[in-house]
Amino acid sequence: MTAATQYRAVFFDFDGTLANTEKLAVYATQAAFAQMDLPIPTAAAIIQYQGIPIETSFPLLAQDPMDQTTLQQLFTAFRSAYQAGESAETIQAFSGIPELLTQLVAAGQQLFLMTSKKSAVAQRNLAMLSLDKYFTAIYGSDRVVAYKPAPGGLQQALAEYQLSANEAVMVGDATFDIDAGNAAGMTTIAVTWGAHTRETLKQSEPDYLVATREALAEVLYK
Repeated sequence: MTAATQYRAVFFDFDGTLANTEKLAVYATQAAFAQMDLPIPTAAAIIQYQGIPIETSFPLLAQDPMDQTTLQQLFTAFRSAYQAGESAETIQAFSGIPELLTQLVAAGQQLFLMTSKKSAVAQRNLAMLSLDKYFTAIYGSDRVVAYKPAPGGLQQALAEYQLSANEAVMVGDATFDIDAGNAAGMTTIAVTWGAHTRETLKQSEPDYLVATREALAEVLYK
């Protein structure tokens, strides 16, 4: 690995890319639906939609349409359960991620988080893992003009930090990340240790598809 990289900026997804939060997402979602006396979604369905905001995923997870009042109550129940369930056991950085982020920052990279979480939640979760110090900015679902898989959030960040799409890369574990990066004209790297399978990720045609943190580092420094 060399000391330099071809990219000026690396955008990371959080859930399933930097950290394993599957158990927490499943617990909080199922607890919220149970609290509202709604049919409880399966763990597999919840994980499949983990990369998009709950404002988008919960109507898709529900068996029947919900009015806005019910939806807002469901969102509140989820956020309460999620925060209550946050711990060192339910939010864990994948092995090799802290070291990779250290190397990228040392090489002069700007790192950004592009996540479906609210910005404050993402900041809190990064801080729990001592990863917040590596990031130039966090773009949560409350900050962007359009959620993934739309490219609006990435385009917004590029404009705000005067970056060109051809000098930036999007790293994520879900098709939502790859579709957004492709649409923004960025290099895309799909990682296979998160929500979506290799076969599903291939359908979004990422520039790179990697199965280990070591392979991710090699691509970033290629």
